[in-house]
This record gives sequence, C-alpha cells and structure tokens, in this order.
Amino acid sequence: MVIIIFKYFINGLINLPIIFFSIFKHFLIGFWTILTIIPKYFINGLVYIFSKKEKKNEQTNNKPIIPIAMITLSLSIYLLSVFVFSRWYVQNLKIKYLTNDIISSTEIIEKTEEIDEPDNPEQPQEPDSEEENEPVYYPNDYWDYINVPYMNVNFDSLLQTNPDTVAWIKVEGTKINYPVVQSTDNDYYLHHDYKKNDNMAGWIFGDYRDDFTNFKYNTIIYGHNMNNKTMFGSLPDAVLSSNWQNNPDNHLIKLSTPTSNSVWKVFSVYTIEPEVYYLKIPASAESHQEFITTIKNRSIYNFNTDVTVNDKILTLSTCDNLGTKRVAVHAKLIKIETK
Repeated sequence: MVIIIFKYFINGLINLPIIFFSIFKHFLIGFWTILTIIPKYFINGLVYIFSKKEKKNEQTNNKPIIPIAMITLSLSIYLLSVFVFSRWYVQNLKIKYLTNDIISSTEIIEKTEEIDEPDNPEQPQEPDSEEENEPVYYPNDYWDYINVPYMNVNFDSLLQTNPDTVAWIKVEGTKINYPVVQSTDNDYYLHHDYKKNDNMAGWIFGDYRDDFTNFKYNTIIYGHNMNNKTMFGSLPDAVLSSNWQNNPDNHLIKLSTPTSNSVWKVFSVYTIEPEVYYLKIPASAESHQEFITTIKNRSIYNFNTDVTVNDKILTLSTCDNLGTKRVAVHAKLIKIETK
C-alpha cells in the first residue's frame, strides 16, 4: 500500500511541471489571439463607421457585423475582468503582508492584574481637573471589568512609519487588530494603505473630527468590509450573529493611543441605510443623551448595558456584505489609564 502511494506521489511530481507548462502555453495562445483579434475588428469597425453608405452596405452584406461586435465586446469584458481581478488580488496580498509586518514589528502587551473587589466599593469618579494625570474611570460597570487587561502598544516604530497613526484597535471575537490612522478628511484612507500607497482596501482610519487624546462624546472609526476579512471585513458576520452576541467576552473593544489605554463595552449593533446621524459628534449633554437613546434603541440585540449622558461612545462603521447598507457598532468607555 505504501509503495502504491509513493508511486502516485512520484508520478504527480513528474507530471506537475507538464501541467503547469500546458496551462501557461494555452494562456499565451489565448492572450496572443486576443491581442491580434481585437485591434483588427476595432479598425474594421472604424472603417465601417466612417465609410460611405454604399461601402457600409457592401461591408454589411459581406461581413458578419453583429457577431464581430459581440466577439469584440465579450473579449473586452473578459480582459477588463482579468485586469480588475488581478489588481484586487495583488492589492489584497499587499494588505495581508503589510499587516503581518506591522504586527510582528510592533510591541503589544496585554497584562492581567487581579484586583479584588472591596466589600464596600467606592466608585472611582472622573478627575475634577484636566491637569490631573490620573486614570479616568466611569462609575457604571467599573467593578465588572476591573480585571480586564488593557492593551498597551508601543507607537515609536508606528509613528516613524506613518505620522498619521493615532491609535491601535482590537475588537474581541473578530480579526480586527490594526493601527488606526487619521487624515484631514474622510477620503484619503479610503484608497490608501498604512504606508500611503494607493490601495482599494484602504486602511482603518478615524474620523477627521476625532480627538484621540481627549475623547469626545462620540469617537468614530471607519474601515472597508473586505471579502478576505481584512480591515473591517470580519465585523458584520461577527456582530450580527447570535454566537458573537451571546458571548459576553466578545463585547469588548480595546484601544491604545500614544497617551492612553482604554477598554470599551459594546451596547448596540445594527444594520441601517446609509446616513450621517450615527456619525455625528454631539455638541452638548442634551444632544448626547438623545443620541445615546436613539442608537441604543436601534440595536438588534439587548446587551443589558446602562448608558448615561456621562458615557463616552466609540462608533465603528463599515458596509454590510452587499455594500448597500451600513453596519454600526457602538461601545461605551469602561475604563482608561494614561501613559
């Protein structure tokens, strides 16, 4: 039995180069045929359009115009499809290699510190002065997540590679684990990767209005929904599934910036038609309370999480799998430490 298997293995190795050569040969034949046919019929088409009426009638009687046009159109579409697919494949490979290179060269530490809850806990409050260099903890849910480790990222090499780097984000239960960049608009990183090269996959980026040093009422982060699950491609399938929703360990988002480390708890996920409301940054406590009520009521899953006007919100936005709607994820700040 072993001898038979080994025999087929050797035969496969011998025939492998022959198969590759055959595929390459037929590819060249097809490609050469396309290059020779399309220019010929393109020129014939121009001659037919600009020739006199009598000449057109004569060509129509002697040439199969409709079949020629159909062949030309089909081949053109084929070539365009090959080009688009090849470009998509190559650019996605570049994103994959770039991501692996960034992760391998960045120091990321997640350390758990076991802290026992006191018998009569006093909830930590927000510092009275912005000048106090103390961790900011919001009162609700503090002790529930006291032992959740922060993610601490060293930004030295990241900032050397791209000065636009403002944070690193990790979403539990997904493949999202990327540095976040920010530009002066919300268009640039839709089509540029982390090293600012043209790429249809873009990169994970913060809204140009965000403040990653002193978080505003709503901090917004965008990412493309890529078919290969890079960028925010793993977000919709995760957060919209019951498996993800029913596991509380998935409901955490960790954010590290050059000045702080923070943990956020998801309280709302939903799909919606393209709009700008959930991408607003409230300017007052009153509008923030209305904003919280609206986005919480939209959630397709009840996270049983209290959200008050004192809570700061983190919003993740991407397209759904069809590209026609938007998937929104909202989380509130649970705890934060300054560096």
